[in-house]
Amino acid sequence: MQNLNAVEKIFERAGAEGRASLTEPEVYEVMSLAGLEAPKYLLFPAAGLEPAAAAAAAVSRLGGDKAVLKLVSSKTLHKTESGGVKVVEKTAEALEEALKALRAKFPDAEAFMAVEFLPHSAFALGEELLLGARADEAFGPVITLGPGGTNAEALTKSLRPGTSPSVIPVDLAFNSGVWDKFLSGCWIWAYVSGSVRGGRRLVQDGEMFKWLEGFSLLMKHFRDGGHSDWAIEEFEVNPLAASKGRLTALDGVLRFRKARKASPRVKPSKKGVGGLLHTASAAVVGVSEKKMNMARIILNNILKAGFPREHTYIIKEGAAEIDGVKCFASPAGLPEKVDMYVVAVPSPEVPRVLAEAGESGKVNGVVLISGGMGEKAGSEGMAGSVVEAIARAREKNPDFALSGGNSMGIVLNDAKLNTFFIPEYKLEHPIGVNPYNAKTAFVSQSGAFVISTISKMPWLKPAYSVTVGNQQDVTVPDYVERLADEDDLKVILVYMEGFKPGDGLALARVIDKARSKGKQVVLYKAGRTAVGQKAVMGHTASIAGDYLVTRLIMEGAGALVAETFDDFNDLAALACSFANFEIRHGNTFLMSNAGFEAAGMADGVAGRFTAEMKSPDLYAAMTRTLKEFRLDSIVDAKNPLDITPMAPDAAIGGVIKAALASDEFSGAVVSMVPLTAAMNTLPKGGAWPDDLEKSFLKDAAKAARAAGKPLIFCVACGTLYEPYCAYAQKLGLPVFRSADRAVKIYAKYLEYLLS
Repeated sequence: MQNLNAVEKIFERAGAEGRASLTEPEVYEVMSLAGLEAPKYLLFPAAGLEPAAAAAAAVSRLGGDKAVLKLVSSKTLHKTESGGVKVVEKTAEALEEALKALRAKFPDAEAFMAVEFLPHSAFALGEELLLGARADEAFGPVITLGPGGTNAEALTKSLRPGTSPSVIPVDLAFNSGVWDKFLSGCWIWAYVSGSVRGGRRLVQDGEMFKWLEGFSLLMKHFRDGGHSDWAIEEFEVNPLAASKGRLTALDGVLRFRKARKASPRVKPSKKGVGGLLHTASAAVVGVSEKKMNMARIILNNILKAGFPREHTYIIKEGAAEIDGVKCFASPAGLPEKVDMYVVAVPSPEVPRVLAEAGESGKVNGVVLISGGMGEKAGSEGMAGSVVEAIARAREKNPDFALSGGNSMGIVLNDAKLNTFFIPEYKLEHPIGVNPYNAKTAFVSQSGAFVISTISKMPWLKPAYSVTVGNQQDVTVPDYVERLADEDDLKVILVYMEGFKPGDGLALARVIDKARSKGKQVVLYKAGRTAVGQKAVMGHTASIAGDYLVTRLIMEGAGALVAETFDDFNDLAALACSFANFEIRHGNTFLMSNAGFEAAGMADGVAGRFTAEMKSPDLYAAMTRTLKEFRLDSIVDAKNPLDITPMAPDAAIGGVIKAALASDEFSGAVVSMVPLTAAMNTLPKGGAWPDDLEKSFLKDAAKAARAAGKPLIFCVACGTLYEPYCAYAQKLGLPVFRSADRAVKIYAKYLEYLLS
C-alpha cells in the first residue's frame, strides 16, 4: 500500500502540472514501485545541459559497450517515430555528439536520458514483447500481451487468424492458474518459453507472472470507482525485452486522468427476468379497436400462438373487450399480477404508461416495444423518464423489470406466447418445435436480426426468442445469465451491439457459466470498425481495439464468435443440429460425386479434421458397397472419396452408413452435385422420374442420429434444387450450398468443441 501511495503522489505531481501522461523516467519510477524491472538510466535536464559532462557521466556509470540516448518530453509519447531515440557506442565522443544532435533537433525538450543498452534481437520473435493495459468501459481494465517493437502494429495486422495478441480483463485474473492459461494461449509466449521447434527458453514463466501481476495491481487500484482519485487510461511497455533471462522495459507510456465515481447498474431481479422468460400471464397496452395497429397485431399473435386467453388482458379505457379479450381501464384493475406487460404506444405516452404500471403493483415485467427512448438524438429526456419510472416501480415491487425500449418482442415456445409485432402473412409463426434440433435460446439486441435469421432459416424454432432493444433495464447478459441455469437448454445464440458499463465482463462471466454447464454459445458482435476504437490511446488500442478485445475475451470465456452474418447463421445451424451429440474427436469423412468438390473439401480443412482410413473393416465395408454397384473399377474406398456421378442413391447411402458406423470418423460432410441422372434429386410429380423419398437422405439422416454423429449435406447447384435442400433440412440435416464453405465452417465448429 505504501508503494501505491507513492505512485499516487507521482500522478498528483503530474496532474498539478496539467499533464495527462507521465514522462519516461516517471513511468520507470512507477514500475520500480510495482516491483517491475526498468533499465539503469541517467537523467539530464535540458536546461543547462553540458553534453561533455553528461557523456562522461554515462560512460562511467552505465555498463556495456553501447548506450541509448532518449528525448524526455510529456508531449512526445512515442519517441522512436519522431527520431528521439539514438543507440550509440558508449564512448565520450559518440555520446557527446549524439546529445548535441538531439538538443538541436528538440530545442523544447524537457530533458534527455542516457539508458543502459540491453543486448537482444529486435528481429527474433519473442525477444521484444508489447505489454499493455487500458481502461475499458465494458470490461474494466484489460491487459494485452503481443509481439513488440516498432513494427508491432504492422506485424499484428499481418498475422493469420488465431495469432492475435492475447487479452484478459484484470477482474478475471484472480490466481496463478488464470495466468498459466493466459500464457498457454498466447502464441508469442511460445517463442519466449522455447516451446516452438528449435526454440530456446528466454525467460521463465515466473518472470512474466511478475509483470502481469504488477500491471494487474496498478490497473485494479487506479481505476474508476477504485481506491484512488486517479485512473490509468493506458499503460504500455513496448518493447518489453527478454535479455539475460530477465524481462526489462525499454520504453514506457502511461496516460492517466481523474477517476470517475462508479455508478454500478442496478440489475433487475432474477425473478423479474424469469417472469419474462416463463410467462404465465400477459397484458397488452395500445390496442386499437378500429384498426390493425402494432399492439393489435401483437394481441392476435398472442392468441394464435395458443397462449391462454383467460390469462391475456388488454389495458384500454372505455372498451369491454377486443378480439374476445377483456379490457381494463388501468393495470390496477387487473385480476392478477402479470409477468409480461407489452407496451406499444406512441413514445410520448410511455412515461405515463410505465408510471401507472409501477404504481399498480400488478406488473412484474414490461416489454417496451415503443422506440424513441434514448436511441434517437433529442430523446435523452424521454430515456431519463423511463429510468425514473423503473426506479419508482421497484420501490413498490422489487421484481419489476423492463425489457426494451425499441424491442421487437419476445417469443416463448413452451408458454406458447408470441409478442412479435410482425403479421403472420409476413413471417411464419416462430411457434413450434423442431424434433431434430437441440433446445435453443436466441437473445438479440436487434429484433430485425432475429426475424431476418428465422425467416432465412424457418426450421429454427428457438424455445426463447428474446429481442432486447436498447437495454434500458434488462440487458443481454441478464437474459443469458438466467438462461444459463436452464438445464435442458443446449444452445444460446447471441447478437450484441453495445454494452452497458461493465456488461462486457458480465457477459464473459455468464458465457463461462453456460459453457461449464455444457451449453454452446454462438455470438455475433456488431460495432467493430475503427470509428468505434479508442485509437487515440496509442499502440495498445490500435493493436487491441474494441472489437478485437471483445472477440478475444468472449472466445476465452467459451463463445463461438462469428465474423459475418453468414457465419453466424451457419454456426447456429451446426450448434442447433449437433449440440446433443458427443463428438469425441474431429476426424471427418468427406464425400462428393464430383472431383472438384472432393479436392476443395480436402483443401478447406487442410488436414485438420480428416484422416486416411486405417481400419481394414471399414475399408472392406465401403469396398463391398462400391463393388455391389460396379463402382470399384473406377474408384477406391478412401477419404476424401469422389464416388463419381455414376453412383446411385443406394451406393451413396451405403458408404455413408459404413463411415458413420465406424469409430474412425466422428461425422461426415457429403456434397452431391444433383444434376446426375443416377440420383433422385427432384420432387416426385414433375416431368422427371425422380422421387426425393427414394434419395439416400432419409436413411443417411436416420443412421447419423442413431450413431450420434454429425452429417452435413451440400448441394452446389441452382434454385431448381431448392426442394432437395428443403427436404434435407426437414430431416434435420444442416444444408450448405458450397462444399468448401461447409468444411471450413465445420472445422471452426469442431475447433470450438474440441479445444
